[in-house]
Amino acid sequence: MKDLIRKIRRTANWGFYGSIVAIMLVVVFHFSPWHISYQQPNVVMWMLISGTILAVLALTMNLLTIRRTPPRLQQLGSLDDKLKGYHSYISNLFTGTLLIVVIECVLIILMSRTTLLMLTMLLVLPLVISHPNMYKMKHDLGLTDDEMTSLFGSNYVRDPQPDNTDLLPRDNNSTDQ
Repeated sequence: MKDLIRKIRRTANWGFYGSIVAIMLVVVFHFSPWHISYQQPNVVMWMLISGTILAVLALTMNLLTIRRTPPRLQQLGSLDDKLKGYHSYISNLFTGTLLIVVIECVLIILMSRTTLLMLTMLLVLPLVISHPNMYKMKHDLGLTDDEMTSLFGSNYVRDPQPDNTDLLPRDNNSTDQ
């Protein structure tokens, strides 16, 4: 199971940091003296339209996936099934986004315009929101403290138990105001 958790984190890191590095390389390449530009106006217009549609569709699909998949994973029976489903969810989300970011970066380089750059940076936002850590995995998979301790050992810190003294009724007849 620890190997599966390592794969989940590795996949998420590759997708997240790969997307950020690709965007940074495009920015550096765009402002360098070696950049290429494709100058036919009709082709540039179609690149801009297709890149915008691709980015908006990818962003919509990522946000829908983030919203709908974790409740389905919580309904799975065993911990092993939940982790395998979570690995599939994370790998599809992060590698799919990395692929779309690379395509958008190629379009930005070919068009020699930074119009799509903001949409491409916006594609990384769902990756920030859904980047897996211990507590995110606990929430997404609906794991108990015992399951988390079995997965992460002493690295997992249990949630503090609420102090019930705050829930006692107050005496409304007190004179100190």
